[in-house]
Amino acid sequence: MDGKNKILDAARTVIIRSGVNGATVRAIAIEANMTTGAIYHHYKNKEDLLYDLMNESLSVSSQIAKEMTGDAYSKERIKMEIARNTAERFHKDAENRLQYHFAHEVLLGNMDAQLKLKDKYAEWTKQIEQILIHLYGLENTRLNNAFSSWLIGAVDGVVLQYLLDVNENSIDEMMEVFDLLLEKGLPSFVERLNEQDK
Repeated sequence: MDGKNKILDAARTVIIRSGVNGATVRAIAIEANMTTGAIYHHYKNKEDLLYDLMNESLSVSSQIAKEMTGDAYSKERIKMEIARNTAERFHKDAENRLQYHFAHEVLLGNMDAQLKLKDKYAEWTKQIEQILIHLYGLENTRLNNAFSSWLIGAVDGVVLQYLLDVNENSIDEMMEVFDLLLEKGLPSFVERLNEQDK
């Protein structure tokens, strides 16, 4: 395992054990069995390291969109990948905490975090739109961006519910609904959206 992946794995472990605030560069270095200098060789500060961990793990839509462009997967396989990755997302405790850590930083006025998250959400929204075009025939409507944003917000909202331990539904139940959305809800909605914009 290369140095950067070793650092990210260590950061994930420390966050799960001690929370985001407990994830100091020193604690991550100890977990990775590295010096703090070795970590600073890869990252200029703790925030960049934490952002990289969140970005690497939560950018699944980007990975799926890239795989789609090569037509390597059937539409059914892509839907299976989306469902599998969404279910995995609910279990990514460290990465989910990081996403809300950065959201909190934005609320406190951290403009650097705000710009990074704005760029990341713009990328995720575009990738979701590409998936909707490929899977369901979404046409170029004026509401594509808003539709994609709603879908991202829905998953983010469920993640937040699990982080706060306020969602009493099992992940299996939530995924059963998600599967219905993939198979029945989204195709129907895309059809209506396409018709509305004509």
